[in-house]
Amino acid sequence: MDERRILCIITHFGDKLLTWNCVASVLQNQTVDILIVDNDAQQNFAILKQYRDRVRMIKTTGKAGFAAANNLGVQAARQKNHYAVLLLNNDTVVVDNAIDQLSSLLADVKVGAVGPCMPYLVHPEKVWACGGFVDRLKVQIGPLRNRNGGSPFEVDYLPGAAILCRLDLWDKVGGLPEKYFLGYEEAELAMKIRALGFRIMVNPEAIILHKVGMSSERRPKYEYNSIRNRMKFGRCIWGSILGTCLVMALTLSESIVKQRRISIWIHAMMDEFTRIPLDYDCLSRIALKYNGIA
Repeated sequence: MDERRILCIITHFGDKLLTWNCVASVLQNQTVDILIVDNDAQQNFAILKQYRDRVRMIKTTGKAGFAAANNLGVQAARQKNHYAVLLLNNDTVVVDNAIDQLSSLLADVKVGAVGPCMPYLVHPEKVWACGGFVDRLKVQIGPLRNRNGGSPFEVDYLPGAAILCRLDLWDKVGGLPEKYFLGYEEAELAMKIRALGFRIMVNPEAIILHKVGMSSERRPKYEYNSIRNRMKFGRCIWGSILGTCLVMALTLSESIVKQRRISIWIHAMMDEFTRIPLDYDCLSRIALKYNGIA
């Protein structure tokens, strides 16, 4: 009988050294197969010689969103003996036996997905996320900073930087929803898994460090992306009419209070209502319009 194994998807973009540090940390676990999804068209990225026996790679056009890149990776690399998929950002580092600690919790038949405690890579004494919460009234998601002791605990969702998910459930919910470009897709994934009767858990003893990258920047294209993502997520949890009205009111008031450009809010709303695809090209146009750079 084939050994049960974990498929690890690492999406590469940006710093090559970060990606290889992530790969090296995962390879400490002999039950994991790695696929790198190269999503950086500006680089000539190739597998290092010492990793060729255990690491595969596929390339995208360089324009795939977070959900699309990971879905593509799972589709390309999964095998019959893969029982779970581990999604990792390339700026993460797995500490010691964190993957085993996560998979042991996933062995509970009532658990659908599990995540680690994630301190900052640069300041490991500080916690970036230990699972995440969904604020339904504000249609927002955010990381939990409290490790909540040493025992596993249930959360609303798992930040996309590190998620271990059962593949049978991944199939049932259709993977990550690709209507989002970056952000909120992991929250909707968790909602769908919970709707099937399974728990979303964190094992705080499992440690994966995270550098925390570009997704946290507050530039016009990220503001635009956030507004549109919240609109999509609002419709998911509140329905089309109520979700739309609620997010419109929330994001407009926040733009005014935080003195952001109302023109970005208007642009995001118009594009969402006219169903302009939220993708790389769309965000590049927003960056050029409001920043002068893509």
